[in-house]
Amino acid sequence: MASPITSRRRYLIAGSLLLVAGLIVTNVWRSQRRQGSEATPEGITDRVLRGETTISESPATAAGFRFTNVASDAGIEFEYYGGPSRDGNMTEQNGGGVAVFDFDHDGTPDLFFANGSRFDKSAAAANESSRLYRATGNLTYGDVTQTAGLESFGFGMGTCAGDFDNDGFVDLFLACYGRNQLWRNNGDGTFADITDAAGVGDDSWGTSAAFADLDNDGFLDLYVVNYVEWSPNDEPCTISDESDVRIICSPMTRSGQSDLLFRNGGDGVFSEVGNAAGIDLAETGKGLALSVADFNSDGLLDVYVVNDTTKNFLFLNKSGMLFEESAVRMGAALSSNGVQGAGMGVGNSDYDRNGHLDLCVSNFQNQANDLYANLGDAGFVPANEETGLDLVSRPRLGFGILFADFNLDRWPDMFVANGHIWDKRSVIPDYEYLMLPQVMQNVEGRRFKDVSAGAGNYFTKRGLGRSVAVGDLDNDGDPDLVIQHLSAQPAILRNDFSGAANGVSIELIGTVSARQPLGMSITVLDDGEEFVLRVPSGDSFQASHDHRVLHSLGDDSAIGEIKVKWSIGTEEVWRNVKADDREVRLIEGTGLPSSG
Repeated sequence: MASPITSRRRYLIAGSLLLVAGLIVTNVWRSQRRQGSEATPEGITDRVLRGETTISESPATAAGFRFTNVASDAGIEFEYYGGPSRDGNMTEQNGGGVAVFDFDHDGTPDLFFANGSRFDKSAAAANESSRLYRATGNLTYGDVTQTAGLESFGFGMGTCAGDFDNDGFVDLFLACYGRNQLWRNNGDGTFADITDAAGVGDDSWGTSAAFADLDNDGFLDLYVVNYVEWSPNDEPCTISDESDVRIICSPMTRSGQSDLLFRNGGDGVFSEVGNAAGIDLAETGKGLALSVADFNSDGLLDVYVVNDTTKNFLFLNKSGMLFEESAVRMGAALSSNGVQGAGMGVGNSDYDRNGHLDLCVSNFQNQANDLYANLGDAGFVPANEETGLDLVSRPRLGFGILFADFNLDRWPDMFVANGHIWDKRSVIPDYEYLMLPQVMQNVEGRRFKDVSAGAGNYFTKRGLGRSVAVGDLDNDGDPDLVIQHLSAQPAILRNDFSGAANGVSIELIGTVSARQPLGMSITVLDDGEEFVLRVPSGDSFQASHDHRVLHSLGDDSAIGEIKVKWSIGTEEVWRNVKADDREVRLIEGTGLPSSG
């Protein structure tokens, strides 16, 4: 038996070898990526942080990025209740989530906004419910909260939508500071609160959640991200010992809470199996966001969790509802400089089109948003410096972040909602509390170019951006955005893309697999190119997205081939798929057997 010293030496040697190998892979990859890419001016990031220079806000030179905020004409009368106050309660920092989902099955996405509460005057006392808005055409909406039975009063945070009972109507879950809620969609325009009957009414601090079939049994399970231990009776935090100006306390001073994993029994009842599944990591888990996808291409859905001031988690699915936390080994645990980031949101897409799903994590001010490029078997490597994200993200504090092909050039672009959590304007002149949002063009997988200044009036106005959801709200083939703010009404950004390309939405319908195969990837072969796309599950920050997959057709009217691997493991392929009325619907069992 080896002595402890010998074992420790072996461990250090092995760790050093792994680190060296990782650096070699990273440096080789960086060298390859730099070929043909624009170089970041040496030292400019440091000069920005010192205030010696500023980031240029020059108009965008890239065509195809134009958004119009239509919220004022859409009939949305909502503002999150429970936002920033002089009390500086931790529940005031996140805001409420937003869900884009077609609850009435009429083909047009509807909107759900989670609402919050206060300790001095509760949401019930203020009549401040979460809100459901039904789409009525031409990007207008009607408030159907009461008639739908969705009135709810509490500290609402993240939300997720999914057809957990496979009846064809999408159900709704709300994570809260306090008791979570689950509503079953009755299919007649109303919902029923089945929280207690389903067994999901945990009262931890839930922040984000996602439905996905994690054990491949044909039913959507539920993953809930929890944050930290906190009470309004805790000692408040101030800017300094000499100041009485309260600010949101850091999660570094709080104990973390374990995430929850609810297995769907197929009978309307969920069982919490987090401990047995290997995701019960309380002290190091201070989660705010998650993304569910098959990150290692083994046919099983994995879970990536973004933690605030602790290392991020990557739970690789080992089958049988067992997971192995592998973020350090896979290179997705820490920020690019090797420190634990203050992660807020997460985006997921194959941004460089190498066939593997990449991740981007939004971080605190003065921390770059971390872009993790997925190299397959070699794991993830940091790519934010090479792609230009360091320079444009460090001065901001990001929350909701997502990828979408806004200009339909088949390269997924990026949107980030920004806004601080500390209001120090009363003691620090010119303190940037309100921040500008950002939209960045993906330049063929090599660079992200900030094109915000020319993308519409919304990008010239500072605010406190939080949750962001994406979907084709007007069914015109391009992605639109819904953004929640603190201390302001939501934004509905209509994508006014005016190029020659056509977009199509692809809807997958399972018959033996989960009816909504959330988190699953599809492969599109088009014009001799291969695209790995994905049905959203989790992503962004406290948000739920249109479950239809958007793809650019270019100038064509059909897609060459679509390959789908369903949640139960079977594969099918459809060839020469006609995109009638910008829509494609693929039903499990109607395609051809895939040859792999």
